[in-house]
Amino acid sequence: MLTAKELLGRAQALEPQLVEWRRTLHRHPEVGFDLTQTKALVKKALTEMGYEPKDCGKAGVIALAGGKKPGKTILLRGDMDALPVAEESGEPFASINGCMHACGHDMHATALLGAARLLKVREAELVDANATVKLLFQPGEETFEGARAAIADGLLENPRPQAAFAMHVNSQSPLGLVLYGSPALSGVYGFRITLQGKGGHGSSPEICIDPITAGVHVHLALQELIAREVPAAKEVALTVGKFAGGQAANVIPDTCVLEGTLRGFDVELMGHLKTRIAEVVNGVATTYRTPATIETLSDVPPLVLDDDMTQASLGYVGATLPKATFLPLFHAMASEDFALISSEIPSAYFTVGAAVTDTDEHFAQHHPKARFSDAELPLGAAAYAAVALGYIADHR
Repeated sequence: MLTAKELLGRAQALEPQLVEWRRTLHRHPEVGFDLTQTKALVKKALTEMGYEPKDCGKAGVIALAGGKKPGKTILLRGDMDALPVAEESGEPFASINGCMHACGHDMHATALLGAARLLKVREAELVDANATVKLLFQPGEETFEGARAAIADGLLENPRPQAAFAMHVNSQSPLGLVLYGSPALSGVYGFRITLQGKGGHGSSPEICIDPITAGVHVHLALQELIAREVPAAKEVALTVGKFAGGQAANVIPDTCVLEGTLRGFDVELMGHLKTRIAEVVNGVATTYRTPATIETLSDVPPLVLDDDMTQASLGYVGATLPKATFLPLFHAMASEDFALISSEIPSAYFTVGAAVTDTDEHFAQHHPKARFSDAELPLGAAAYAAVALGYIADHR
């Protein structure tokens, strides 16, 4: 059996291959569920390792390491979708297709491929322990659709994992810094509001029904929900990030569309606010004679993690990455659909530093100039594998 130090050494020996995989993925980013090239690379790499990768959900890939009989199972998840952001990072392997791995999911997919290689070498131990590691390469995280689709397709069955683990790189944290906490990330409710008016010439607003005016008042009324109906001590953010209506300065359009997100950590409060959003929108819309349609674009709970699984994972990763620093500071208003998995089975989730070291200027994720260090790849691969092997060793 390999020691934790030897596991890291094996991972570091894989670095050239990891860098090649990551840069190939980075050059050819794909969005949502349209991951033809990404999925092909992942399945080819897994097949060459000796796995039998299977499709999962919409554009996802799963592979099993270890035993084929029902036994102890842990799920490792790495997402692999990019963003519709034009890259400005200046990297020699930058994307030129108008999309970008601005959130580092190319790093996650690559690190999980590295873990798959490390686990394949140890597969006899997994079989002997009657244990399985289920590897999920997930699409659609940015749209909060990928985990839900995978679960609907049986991700958490045949075999059902008893625990799960995932990580996320951070472009602004130094290499070796690992953050954890719970609840780690907020829940998110995404919505689209369509206000139906009656278009016409801007010179005659009295014979029209102006949905833009209604939209302005809807937007203002929604902000008042936070200002007047949410306790000051609560962490809640409501943002309308899209407001679309009209094509010309002198024409009143038929419709106005608002899209936004509500984020928070209190599930009961989030439920109340979702109800109030509908009440406020419909009330304002009635006042301005513009019937409203409200659509749900996303609905993901807060990322709540299991204390025992988190503490155990800290031990597994700490033994494998002895130079890492661990801080219980992971708590942010961003959201993550791994929460749909963590709400079903005990899970741990870390954010790991991946800042480049050739500059002091570090851009946040989703920024067109965001960069990530290849040096994190073997650390991530070792961490994934360490959690799986450690969990199985503790639950033989």
